[in-house]
Amino acid sequence: MKKEALVGDIRQCGFMVGIELVKDTKIKKPFPPTERMGYQVAKECEKRGLLIRPIGNVLVLLPPLSVTTKELKEMVKTLQRSIREMY
Repeated sequence: MKKEALVGDIRQCGFMVGIELVKDTKIKKPFPPTERMGYQVAKECEKRGLLIRPIGNVLVLLPPLSVTTKELKEMVKTLQRSIREMY
């Protein structure tokens, strides 16, 4: 995934990926909890057919083990579009 304006960090363990959203990527300043940025991006993903789990400002992507490369690429594109919608 290329660097997005709101992405402060990407953590991965196997197929599980955590994408941390930050207000300022240079200093990794988090969004205030009242902005519910993770939830907003998750709702935008849902409109596009992708279900992800927001935990605060971290988006959790956990695709099934049977996912194809094509499906993974589509998930990433959908997530990128949804994040871009926020800025």
